[in-house]
Amino acid sequence: MSSASPEELLYAMVMREMQQGIRRDGLWAQALAESEADPQKSQAAYIRLRVATLRQETTGMLVKNIKGAVAEQFRPPPDFKSSRDL
Repeated sequence: MSSASPEELLYAMVMREMQQGIRRDGLWAQALAESEADPQKSQAAYIRLRVATLRQETTGMLVKNIKGAVAEQFRPPPDFKSSRDL
């Protein structure tokens, strides 16, 4: 049994949002404009745009968490004295 790829999970998240009636109005307007208000094309465009947005958001969170972990790892212990303290 294989697990879902990260990309597949993003698409699944968008599908769940849509099933729950959750829609980002700005992205929906962009999808309508790109598809000349064709209902099927608008929905496909919205899914593509929302997945791209989620990808950016998750990448941003990952980078933030990595930066925090690196900063924590290289933080000197509280009793550390630098050459300036001598």
